Amino acid sequence: MANGKRMVALAIGVSDAKRLRYLRGALNSATEFAKWATAFGYEAKLLTDETEPVTIPRLRAELDGLLQPAAKPIHRLLLYFAGHGLIREAEEGLWLLSDWYDEFRAVAVEGLRRKLYLHGINQIAIFADACRSLPASIEVSDLIPDHVLGRGPVGRMEPAIDKFIAAQDGAEAFAIPGPNPEDDRCLFSGVLLEGLWGTKPNAFSKLLKDKVTSRSLAEYLKAEVPPLAKRYRLTLVPSVSPTFPEGDDVYFGDGATPMPPAFPAWPADGPISRMNTDEEVERPELVSHGYLTSVSPKMNSRLMREILRSEFSLEAHKRSVQSILRDQPRPPSFETGAGFAVAGRSVRAVWTPADVFAESHGQANWWRLGQLAGYQLARPVPFLIEFDDGLFLATTAIPRFISTVLRDQRGVSALIYREIGTSPEIATSTENAIATMESGVLLADTLTDLAVELRQGKHADPVRGVISAYLYESIGDIDNIRRMAFYYIQHNQPIPYDIALLAHLQCDRRNDGLLWAEVPAVPKRKPRTGEESKYDWTYEATSFAKGVVGGFWPWMRQGWTFCDDAADGRSALVTPGLTDLIRDLTSGRFATLNALGGQRLAKLFNLVRRTGR
Repeated sequence: MANGKRMVALAIGVSDAKRLRYLRGALNSATEFAKWATAFGYEAKLLTDETEPVTIPRLRAELDGLLQPAAKPIHRLLLYFAGHGLIREAEEGLWLLSDWYDEFRAVAVEGLRRKLYLHGINQIAIFADACRSLPASIEVSDLIPDHVLGRGPVGRMEPAIDKFIAAQDGAEAFAIPGPNPEDDRCLFSGVLLEGLWGTKPNAFSKLLKDKVTSRSLAEYLKAEVPPLAKRYRLTLVPSVSPTFPEGDDVYFGDGATPMPPAFPAWPADGPISRMNTDEEVERPELVSHGYLTSVSPKMNSRLMREILRSEFSLEAHKRSVQSILRDQPRPPSFETGAGFAVAGRSVRAVWTPADVFAESHGQANWWRLGQLAGYQLARPVPFLIEFDDGLFLATTAIPRFISTVLRDQRGVSALIYREIGTSPEIATSTENAIATMESGVLLADTLTDLAVELRQGKHADPVRGVISAYLYESIGDIDNIRRMAFYYIQHNQPIPYDIALLAHLQCDRRNDGLLWAEVPAVPKRKPRTGEESKYDWTYEATSFAKGVVGGFWPWMRQGWTFCDDAADGRSALVTPGLTDLIRDLTSGRFATLNALGGQRLAKLFNLVRRTGR
């Protein structure tokens, strides 16, 4: 224990994930992190594949051992990972363990974080030295995300969250070989450990001169990692989010200060004798954590060209998404006050509640929705779009809004709303955000600032608010998600289902058939960033409010796993049977189900099939 508080750490190092490049630096870095944690009073465990593979059952066993009830509850948990990784959703990272390819499963980092909320932990810090590249193939994009843990022994609590992630979304992390294998270091972890041990003056807080705190560590990493990467002609910009409360956010200087190890100098730029290749390459001394489709561990010039081509193809994909969204003809309005247009596939049918009609309007893929009694849509309505290939989009119609849907081979990759009577250009910012997500590089350097940027258009397009909510949830900022819910009510707009879900709102189904949510009051706090300080709605107090929820299921695929967390019977938000459909989701970014899943969802909510004729 440190200062009487129980402090726990688990360091995971996976050097030999099947079919991927061997990473001795991951093993070494995890070992060194565990040594640091032990020296500073943490109950530290080291989990590596040095003697046996790291699997999800083995990881679960280690976590269960650390989390089992003790005389004192856990005040702070450090979770460190070094190895191969991917990014698949808005701030939804995957860690690849030794048997990922055989089991077709990966650790869902954010899902694991949410499971840890059920163990009475006050603070959770996540350190990840892994790539956050997009999946290299459709097959890999369908990896099963595993939350590792089940339900915990206590009710959900909202711990403070620190995040120190090596790379931005869509980027690779790197290891730098030393003169011997045991000297290999992951670049980000090497810089991190030098700061955690108190060996770097600029890692110390400017306010608490003898301490390394959450915020000072974050600023140090942002300042030191990029120039070191540049030395090797690389780009590596860490994604950091320090939210531990001031005064309880110390990593170094709170108690005894053990003697640090002797850190070797970083190698100068230039060839290193030990290189794992039979061919001449541009940068043989650099080892990427990135996902590779090649079975061979050798990094030859052909593979380097493949990596470069894949990077350019990501940007090309982003431009393609933007072009399709921009060039698609869009209906200016619908007489019913609601409708949608689809690009990429033909619409076979639309499924709606019994009192809502859907009909094709003018063009085959333009549909309007209205109420049989009264004609114009008067409430948010859940509905399904059945495409000609049998897939279903599960979405929501909102009064006075029309939506644009983009289909690709995975499912629905874009869903954009526009208020009737506004210019089509109003959707440009959402288009850019979604296209950037598709290219894998959504995150800016600071999650909070990006969430603020997206929120500014949330009433013009509620999808912007939904994406912002997922970013806030990833850093544990539930209060700002609740602030968004409050402002939707103030604007007489429904609360998007994903926001109600992420905000943990209590809901009830009333006689009008709608879901009504209670939004708790939120206290005022200090702005966390300079960008937040410009907008008082990011930190001001909001009062208790009640409002209608838009839809009966998550709009984005990643939200469906949250339904499993919320399906405890205490709220009507998650309809019984909804979580059974998670396995029927495709890898499309917005909720797309296979034919069986779409039909099961229609039956669950008594939806009627409309063919437009």
